[in-house]
Amino acid sequence: MFVKNPEYFLTIVKEHSISKAAERLYLSQPYLSQYLAKLEGSLGVVLLDRSHSPLQLTPAGELFHAYLERQSFLDRQLVSDLRDLQDKKRPVLHIGASPWRGSTLMPDILPLFEEQYPDVQVVLHEAPVPELGELAAANVIDFCVMQPPGDLTELTYEPVMRERIFLAGHRDHPLLQGLDSTYEDPKPFPDLRLLEHARVIMLPAGWRLSKLLYNTFSVHSVEPQNILVTTNTTTAINLAAEKLGFAFLQESGIPRTPYLDRLACFTVGEPPLVCPLAVVYKKNGFLSPAARTFIDLIKGTYSRYDRSLT
Repeated sequence: MFVKNPEYFLTIVKEHSISKAAERLYLSQPYLSQYLAKLEGSLGVVLLDRSHSPLQLTPAGELFHAYLERQSFLDRQLVSDLRDLQDKKRPVLHIGASPWRGSTLMPDILPLFEEQYPDVQVVLHEAPVPELGELAAANVIDFCVMQPPGDLTELTYEPVMRERIFLAGHRDHPLLQGLDSTYEDPKPFPDLRLLEHARVIMLPAGWRLSKLLYNTFSVHSVEPQNILVTTNTTTAINLAAEKLGFAFLQESGIPRTPYLDRLACFTVGEPPLVCPLAVVYKKNGFLSPAARTFIDLIKGTYSRYDRSLT
């Protein structure tokens, strides 16, 4: 569908005002009002609710706005891709992940992806989880792998799985004497109150996994007194493997977790605590065939850990 001067409508939406949009576009307000009326007439719908101040999109307006944003993104992407083709540049796929997620996921996915897209250059952007959504919203990355974001103003996501969270500690830790539980056959941890005076290694309190764990502590009336905070799950596991505390580990990272022979692994709570994982990208953005293939490979690889249906 051809829309004349789509930037006019996008500016009205951004400014929430026809007069302010007219100033920004160096147009007269009557001209811009006439443009909007003609646009709505050609579409046969009302796009903006004029009874509110500032202006608000109607449901039809939200749909049309999303279409224009997506079309604008596709136009820019086409120009970029054609330029790269002319310059004989390799296509680039930018993926975001936490350092731990990248280290456990990429070795499994990258060889499978390269079989289908040998000419695509993959760039991994490793960052703390809270920053990944910002990278996606800013179009720095094509997509990222993280927990579903709370703010979906600029983002959307596809669920990947709900994976179990394991409590990991050294087999010879005094609190684990007489308890036999492995990652292959994990048993429920008998009582979280046992951890109140042990060192518990946690990710920052604002991160999704930590929020789930603190909520679980609250449900079980547990208040850990000795919490060590790290932004890296690998650090947490290495400390636990040296009998320096208890860490929490997402099940999908088990195959590439070091020191498994030293660690006892338990599920948390009953039913076992699970954490959602998703592929997150910019709302109304464009996913290339290469990006779609990579996402499908992630979903296929992680399907064995998905506890959504159990």
